[in-house]
Amino acid sequence: AAALHIPYSLARSLRLRYALDPRVQSATGDPHARVPRDLLYGSGLVAFFVILLLPLRLGELSRPLILARAGVPGIGLPEAIAAVASERAVDGLLVVSLLLLGVANADGLLASADGVLHIGRVTGLVFLTLVVGLTTLALTPPRWLDRLVAGFPSRLARFLRHFAVTLRDLAAPRTGLPLVGWSLVYWALTVGQLWLVLHACGPTLGLAAAAAIVGIVGLSIQLPGGPAQVGSFQVGSVTALTLLVPEADLQGPGSSFVAVSYLLGLFGAAALAVPGAWLLARLARRPPEGQTPAADPGSER
Repeated sequence: AAALHIPYSLARSLRLRYALDPRVQSATGDPHARVPRDLLYGSGLVAFFVILLLPLRLGELSRPLILARAGVPGIGLPEAIAAVASERAVDGLLVVSLLLLGVANADGLLASADGVLHIGRVTGLVFLTLVVGLTTLALTPPRWLDRLVAGFPSRLARFLRHFAVTLRDLAAPRTGLPLVGWSLVYWALTVGQLWLVLHACGPTLGLAAAAAIVGIVGLSIQLPGGPAQVGSFQVGSVTALTLLVPEADLQGPGSSFVAVSYLLGLFGAAALAVPGAWLLARLARRPPEGQTPAADPGSER
């Protein structure tokens, strides 16, 4: 389970490539240009830890800010926010799907799941509305968008135009489908990792039950909570286990599972943030394309 944290985090970081590569290619005129790997993975590894650490989901702003401050042609704050928003919308729909499919296929539910399913359906409608809104903006012809933002302040109008262009790129199958595909890989790794933790701690539940737990916990931590997701993670985990684990096992194996899965996520993110910060530092030391490093004055003597 601990070993899976590496491909899990790399898959999570990789996905924004498909939203941002087209913007870099458009800005540079190079059809082979890509987001620098150090920025792609470094920002993802560092931001994931910041998201876990800060309260009220404030860490969600960290990756767009890191991406925008890197100075890569074509990637500003509007493009970065549009990319992350699209990723979150896809994640939301997949989390709801895991909850609904997991509960429907889990063996021997021990309590009524009606309340959880109702919350899942309502949340699913919220994320679906977000996806529809982003898709509508992506498909809006540029001339229509120009008319819409004509009366806006210039900075806001510029932000919305750049935001919409990034979404428009993602609407193309060559970029949108890989983003969804890697998101499926990411969530499959999440379910697999949680299933391994379940078996290591005692509750021998199936993959459907693991998917249901991922879905319930995933929705729980979307709510603004305290630092390091303390409280929201535990509430989601206990709610899920109440449906799937006998009451006698909640205090022993169930409690162990909640503690181990929480600490694995927290310490795994902290450990991977270190190489992430190193990648970002290496990127900052690299001269911009087309420039050579300044000569050492001492070398001319």
